[in-house]
Amino acid sequence: MSSDKVNKKNALEGLKVVECATVIAAPLCGRMLADFGAEVIHVETPVKGDHLRNFGFEVDGINPWWKSYSRNKKLITLNISKSKGQEILFNLLKDADIFIENFRPGRLEDWGISIESLFEINPKLIIVRVSGYGQTGPYSDQPGFGTLMEAMSGFAEMTGDRDGMPTLPQFPLADTCAGFYAALATMFAVYNRDIVGDGKGQVIDVSIWESLFSILGPNALVHNLTGLSPKRMGNRAPTSAPRNTYKTKDNRWLALAGATQTTAIRLFEVIGHPELIDDPRFNNNSNRVLNVEELDVYISEWIGKYSLEEVSKILHENAVPVGPVLNIADIIENVHAKAREMIVEVDDNGLKLPTESVFPKMSRTPGKIKHLGKEMGADNKEIFTDRLGMNEEEIINLKKEGVI
Repeated sequence: MSSDKVNKKNALEGLKVVECATVIAAPLCGRMLADFGAEVIHVETPVKGDHLRNFGFEVDGINPWWKSYSRNKKLITLNISKSKGQEILFNLLKDADIFIENFRPGRLEDWGISIESLFEINPKLIIVRVSGYGQTGPYSDQPGFGTLMEAMSGFAEMTGDRDGMPTLPQFPLADTCAGFYAALATMFAVYNRDIVGDGKGQVIDVSIWESLFSILGPNALVHNLTGLSPKRMGNRAPTSAPRNTYKTKDNRWLALAGATQTTAIRLFEVIGHPELIDDPRFNNNSNRVLNVEELDVYISEWIGKYSLEEVSKILHENAVPVGPVLNIADIIENVHAKAREMIVEVDDNGLKLPTESVFPKMSRTPGKIKHLGKEMGADNKEIFTDRLGMNEEEIINLKKEGVI
């Protein structure tokens, strides 16, 4: 992209964020803001730090989850359960735009940090509260983890083989949805405060449970109209057919979608069964859904005669939507992924580490990865000494007291 089309300033330049949050859901919100230029100060408790540092595994001291989810943030250590730690937090929040936290509802209040006191310090503050079940309701004081929400949202019940067990994702799906919703709502609040509102902040209440529930489709209305709940269907769907993964001659897999009538017609012609076009079992999408098992026999038999490369070429040439089932090694080498820079290398203490690129892409104010997740307290000096004006003796005493 030519330099005259790219704004030298980042999209969120000047936006100040203080983040007292751990693991993935709330910190992902902060990371998205940081990716696009907001200053995000991530607060960790002294000694123990963020639980994400010990998430999964590490190799040669590198934890991939920490490096990724904590990138572009400034890191300080601060114990906000102590009164002196709260004083420091309040000083940081005086000119902040956003405060992100994911403590169990009531925990901040137990420490004496009320929403009212935060607004007294800074009336324009946008307070993002991420929790398992939300700030209200009978479950609100229970610990809420993404795995529980993936079960309780309806996702697990509708995912998996028809006769198999409910299936949970092995990646943080619920947390990721909550992080995305939190970031989106944060920018809604910033726009309202600065453009159409009265300059005042507000509280954003993000429930991990509701975040995942909200993306699963109109299940409540479907249940109201039919009396039925979504059921496990493997890789098929109740809304369209064909829609499945199919095994190729070389033991690879591809996904195929043919919901529209024009696509189905092209597919039937390609697989050598044009008679299916007018077959009452398959002559429209609704009938194909009802007879999908018979339909998949025709498709599977044809695809099984070809390698992944061969069948992909044939279907692409005939405008039938198809995509290979790729693993991360495939994606790293994929020509389109390379062209789009879906994965980039970032310098990290002399090492070149691959990581997922900033997304979404913006033409004039693209995001940027300045650095990956850093060591604990990496920015203590900048924040405590340079910004807040603490002297060396104060720093030493606060360390002894377990405040920083």
